[in-house]
Amino acid sequence: MKVRFGVRSRLLLAAICCVASTIMVSRLTAQDAHFHNAPVESAQLKNPLAGQATATATGEKLYVTYCASCHGASGQGSGEIPALNEAPTQTVPEGEVFWFITTGTVKNGMPAWGVLSEQQRWQIVSYLRTLKNAAGSNKGGTAPTKFTPTKTNAPAPPAAYTDFRFEVPGKSRKIIADSLPAPYETDT
Repeated sequence: MKVRFGVRSRLLLAAICCVASTIMVSRLTAQDAHFHNAPVESAQLKNPLAGQATATATGEKLYVTYCASCHGASGQGSGEIPALNEAPTQTVPEGEVFWFITTGTVKNGMPAWGVLSEQQRWQIVSYLRTLKNAAGSNKGGTAPTKFTPTKTNAPAPPAAYTDFRFEVPGKSRKIIADSLPAPYETDT
């Protein structure tokens, strides 16, 4: 006895197979994903300063200088800026966090801190590990609750935009396409 499938049945079967294979591939890809697409070898990097109190103390000072203005005094984040005192920053390998601090991501507003020495970046990673589950409280002890902008002679950015000199931790803004300056204006 032969079973014949019509054209509609074949198309339906093909569509179901396509969707099922897409779901399987996306799950396999998601399982292999690394922190901010860090290369696989970055997970193997070990913090040479792990467990050193002096490295953590220096890392705290560096964090206050370079990171607290965006990520908050205790790594709690603000607005769309992610928290550093909870997952995923606290659960991924330290090498992946180090890699991300080094390379950043312009698209998401994270600067690349490769200008800092390798030791300074590892010190920041050491300090970040002490922030685990710090819910708005300052476990480190010396990170400022109020950020003082750095003095510079650069002109202020145009309206709707700001830079670190005018940022207030915890305040978030929404910039829409209509507020983009040339050459980034859109017709939509």
